[in-house]
Amino acid sequence: MVENVIETEKLTKFYGERCAVYRVNLRVTKGVVYGFLGPNGAGKSTTIGMLVGCLRPSYGRVKIFSLDVFKHRIEVMSRVGYLPEKPVAYRNMRLEGFLEYMGRLEGLTRKEAREKARELLEFVGLGRLAVKKVGTLSAGERQRLGFAQALIGDPELLILDEPTSNLDPVARFEILSKIRLLASEKGVTTLISSHVIPEVGRVSDYVGIINNGSLIAQGPISDLIAQEEDEYLVRVSDPERLATRLLERDYILEAKFEGKDGIRLRVDVNNAHKLWVELPEVLTEEKLALYGFKPVGDPLERLFLRKVGVA
Repeated sequence: MVENVIETEKLTKFYGERCAVYRVNLRVTKGVVYGFLGPNGAGKSTTIGMLVGCLRPSYGRVKIFSLDVFKHRIEVMSRVGYLPEKPVAYRNMRLEGFLEYMGRLEGLTRKEAREKARELLEFVGLGRLAVKKVGTLSAGERQRLGFAQALIGDPELLILDEPTSNLDPVARFEILSKIRLLASEKGVTTLISSHVIPEVGRVSDYVGIINNGSLIAQGPISDLIAQEEDEYLVRVSDPERLATRLLERDYILEAKFEGKDGIRLRVDVNNAHKLWVELPEVLTEEKLALYGFKPVGDPLERLFLRKVGVA
């Protein structure tokens, strides 16, 4: 039986008459990395605020580890690491001292907290800055420190709100790799909120898409994008002749020429398999040389754009 670490039921949040989140039913299973995608203002941070108990829902329930978050918040949050969108730390404390202090709040001994602080600073790439004060850090360094703080109690569940914001490309790659490492080696369940689709696709097993406060798609990425590879770039010796033949098929919705030997095909997602079968037959009949054939773009990005009504 699948074990849900996070489970919400009809989760709803109103601010006055404005509905920020409406009847959201999240299901995050144990051990997965769950990408929580949505445009800016879609309701991601509001949903996360309710997951960690910072915002009380107008309606609905939140369960983490099968416990009601608002009835068992201390017990639940002792097993959760949380990185808010804008991490907060005491500016006058040194990095090692700050993490040691947070470790003490988690119940570690002074020695354990100091050792854990040093270990995590190295893990997130801030080891060389251990004696610097928090207030002197760049925005990207503060983001790394926030990630280390989320890990201080060896959480079973990580909830990360825009964890790669303010990071340069190299740092983004490093942090995402560590998120994937924690899931694969330690079994840490992780929910990542983001609007950067390729990053989520790189590390996530499952994805949920929220727009205008409503959850409009949810499930394993592999299942959701199974029929999204509906655009292909075909390079052949005579693209005009190939286009003429393929446009006779009702599953070919559009053919656009690209360069001297390319055709971009848009295919009916429900019949895309026919292209794989019939393209070789057409090439053979027309005696055309095939130079290249590949899906176009990121299927997760196409799914996202289609679900939010952009594509």
